Amino acid sequence: MKTIKFILILFLLLSGGDLWSQVGINTNDPKAMLDVNGNLRVREVEKCEGDSCGDSILVKTNGGYVQTISRDQVLNSGRSYVSGSVSGGTVLLSVVLLSNWLKVSFDQEKIDENNDFNMVNSIFTAPRKGIYEVYVQLKGSSLLSAGDFGVGIFVKRGSSSPELIADESYLNVSVLGINVSPPTRNTQTIVALEAGDQMFFGAKTSLLSLELLGSGSSFFSIYQIK
Repeated sequence: MKTIKFILILFLLLSGGDLWSQVGINTNDPKAMLDVNGNLRVREVEKCEGDSCGDSILVKTNGGYVQTISRDQVLNSGRSYVSGSVSGGTVLLSVVLLSNWLKVSFDQEKIDENNDFNMVNSIFTAPRKGIYEVYVQLKGSSLLSAGDFGVGIFVKRGSSSPELIADESYLNVSVLGINVSPPTRNTQTIVALEAGDQMFFGAKTSLLSLELLGSGSSFFSIYQIK
């Protein structure tokens, strides 16, 4: 009996557009052309292949409506994609993070999908809770011939002090007056952040040189995984 009623409703809906403008199933107050208050079951769905499938999927909105959006919107909507570099010899900000650690200022932004990185203070602010993949590389200038040289990733959660979550740091070594240490330091990690958490980068050097970074090879990237 229910099947007959459902078929009759669909028949009237499809054949008599002037009869009813909106039809409700299990509701007396329909809000759309066909308003189903309950589960919807489809026993058979036509399979599509190749270009005929398009690049869109069906989603349910907060109001209960079904609409199509692109696959890219579902996978990448609102996610952070940030990368930056040093355009020339730059300075370290006079912000002491830990002993012998100063904050790095990256002066060139390559990608920033949602304006999550502040170029004025070189701070990334997480727009939402998620998992983030982070990479940073620094290249020392010729002024760094000795001393402790390193790079680190720092996170500040709320009112807490900055926390060093990943770093690469070791002493430069000279043999017969020749520096044999590699000029670059790099580190990467994945980190869980809450909305509003801040992340930035630090450089470690006992020389505290203001001409620390070489151009072209100092850069960072931040990518929200999920």
